Amino acid sequence: MKCMIILILFICSLLVPSTARPHAQVHEWIGQYTMNRDGYVGTLSNHDSKQDCAATPWCHLVVRYTDSKGSVLPVKIDTIDQKFQHMVFHINFPNDTQKFDAYLFSWDKTKMDRITYWGGRTFGFFATK
Repeated sequence: MKCMIILILFICSLLVPSTARPHAQVHEWIGQYTMNRDGYVGTLSNHDSKQDCAATPWCHLVVRYTDSKGSVLPVKIDTIDQKFQHMVFHINFPNDTQKFDAYLFSWDKTKMDRITYWGGRTFGFFATK
């Protein structure tokens, strides 16, 4: 009976698409995301600079934020965790640098969400490719 259960689980694991995995890859952050930060809509663009760098596994990523008025703002990545699921970045808004704690969804890497901090308060945000 145990062998039958193991065999069924093995067969089921083969049927799950290889892209369906809980951890992310750095390249899965790349793309253009429509971002809603507590009602303020903009675009977060992550591109690969194609530069060879050894500082961090993500040092080749270039990130920009475009607000609803078309203003392009620089973004600085603080860190991406060892499983590439979690990114901490800062958007340099004119009157404040805002920190974002972002997580790619485990099974749908076209979505991210979590929290951001502004004026001593915590807000939610989400983004989709």
